[in-house]
Amino acid sequence: MHKKWLLFTILVLTILSIIIILLFTDKKQYNKLIISENNWNNIIDKRKISTSISIDNIKFNDYNLLIDEDNSIIYYSIVDGSNKYNPSVEYTLNNKDIKIVFNKEMSDDILEDNKELKVLLYDKDSYRIYTLVVTNYPILNINYKEEDTNKRKIDVDIYLFDNNVDSPSRVIKSDGKLKIIEEDKEYLFSLKRESLGHNVRDNYISLLGMPKRDEYLIKATNIMNKKEKYVQLFINNKYKGLYVFGYNEERRVNNFE
Repeated sequence: MHKKWLLFTILVLTILSIIIILLFTDKKQYNKLIISENNWNNIIDKRKISTSISIDNIKFNDYNLLIDEDNSIIYYSIVDGSNKYNPSVEYTLNNKDIKIVFNKEMSDDILEDNKELKVLLYDKDSYRIYTLVVTNYPILNINYKEEDTNKRKIDVDIYLFDNNVDSPSRVIKSDGKLKIIEEDKEYLFSLKRESLGHNVRDNYISLLGMPKRDEYLIKATNIMNKKEKYVQLFINNKYKGLYVFGYNEERRVNNFE
């Protein structure tokens, strides 16, 4: 009898979870979410600006976009495909009464490379505006605990979204170690993985089509070079800028020993 009640409880919780997801998640084509400037202004004029409403998650063509919540910025790294400029949009909001729309900046109602657009969230009382940045570059996010910055080796989680058309893995995740060589200017990270025996080992991965390495260097730059690889860098989901992505060739000793 107890087992039947347990199964019944699990079934009810599963159904409730599905209902919650359906209530808070929506999916539409990008051009179906665009409104005119007049409608946009009417929404804003009747409401107060607020940061209490937010986007928990948003996907374009089934890929998660990175959100800098502190600065209200969303980054879309374009992947070649038939609908890359008019992607399917799926999102989860922190309240089912919130609606999401995009501003009409172009007559053909599609996204453009390296374009900044506005995203409007609103309910009956308040609104919030995000900036949507469309980029041709891959996106790298490095997460770590803020209190660990005084350590020489910082434990990190690495997330790389590789938008290159020939990339065998669109999303790459790995544990790692980070060395901050110069804050906001230069970072060195080493990829790690845990073996079946719970031993931490170097994780040799090919990133951005480069030969497999376990150690990579990223540097801020104002000079663009076609021979270099670049990423839009985020640290703890906060946007830092466009960085050169490469190997640790200048430092031929292991910086993590």
